Amino acid sequence: SSSEFSKEYLNEESYISFIKDHIFLQPEYKFASAVQNEKRLLLRSANRERLPTISGRIINDEVIDRKINDFSSIRKRQDDSFDAVAEINQPLYQGGKINSEIRFARHQSNNSEIEKKLTTSNLILEANSIFVQAMIYDYIYKYALNLLDNLMPFKEKMKNRVTSGAIDPAQYALFLARLNKFQSSIYTLEAKAKTNSTNFENTFNQKFIFLGFPMIPIIIENNFQLRDSFNLSLKENQYLSSIENVKIIKSEYRPQLGIKARYTEYDINKDVDDSDIRGGLYLTFPIFDFGRGRAKIQASQARSDAAKIEIDIERKSDKVNESSILSIIESSNKAIEKLKDAFNDTKTQRKIINERIMLTGFSPITLVEASENELSQLQILLETEFTLLSKFYEFHHQNQSLINQFKMAL
Repeated sequence: SSSEFSKEYLNEESYISFIKDHIFLQPEYKFASAVQNEKRLLLRSANRERLPTISGRIINDEVIDRKINDFSSIRKRQDDSFDAVAEINQPLYQGGKINSEIRFARHQSNNSEIEKKLTTSNLILEANSIFVQAMIYDYIYKYALNLLDNLMPFKEKMKNRVTSGAIDPAQYALFLARLNKFQSSIYTLEAKAKTNSTNFENTFNQKFIFLGFPMIPIIIENNFQLRDSFNLSLKENQYLSSIENVKIIKSEYRPQLGIKARYTEYDINKDVDDSDIRGGLYLTFPIFDFGRGRAKIQASQARSDAAKIEIDIERKSDKVNESSILSIIESSNKAIEKLKDAFNDTKTQRKIINERIMLTGFSPITLVEASENELSQLQILLETEFTLLSKFYEFHHQNQSLINQFKMAL
């Protein structure tokens, strides 16, 4: 609403379009997309663990040294072999490992989707902050220069009045001190304006120009449905992943049942036709590992318990952050009207003082003070507007709805 001080402004649609055009080009977004694609492929791989595996191998088994009695030994006496083997293996039961790995991969895939949305939402917050601050400090700096241009003619006039003896030199010295102080504050604003314009150029990859303040309606309805934050959703998924991880570790110490079939072609380097097909069930199970498995399972269970506690910690933090954001929005919204009135009153006061000086020769020291107050009031007002807009977007970010605000389809 403070953009009434500038004739240029961006409506909500134009502003959202500008931000959207640059979010998808950021390296953070590309990295999050790559991670999401990785997790999707890992989920696909986990689902395919249910299918059988077919493998083949060539066995070239040559005798290097032999101590066998050719007449009395019961061992096979063929010296060398060059066999080809094709094998199919179909697991039937692996202690629940396959199902747990699929669920684990699914939770990881869900996590990557949430992380991508979190990254995108953070990029929107960052882009909004960089854009608005660049506009604010560029506007304030130019406004300060206009105020300074109005004051500089009085410097020469005061000097001439001192030379003619019309005023005391001490009064002129006091005027110069106040003017120099005002100029130094402008140098500070210039540094901020340049820093923020550089951030703008680096983020949006275009030369900075003043585009205007975004005109965004700040509306938070009483019936707005509060949702879990991104971090809370991530913690919940991490806990579900930890449960499946416990099951995966337990499956390593359970029986493994499956079917194997093997076709062997013997001596493929010779002109013979010897082959066989073998197959059947296999069953393996651990007997005793001196407590290693139990310790490993207990450690995994402890990590899962800790992940569950982290959910409660994050839920508590989520409520605190939400309350804090709403309080700042409410207080900023109430303060803006008073700050605007204060700014307008100070601006009117400066104009009155300026007119009196021109008519009566009144000391311009009070004009410098009024200019300082006006610039300070403007800066506080615009920074409060920025806080209001930032917290409004942060509130939607906290409720995972900021992406919808910017009409982004991920």
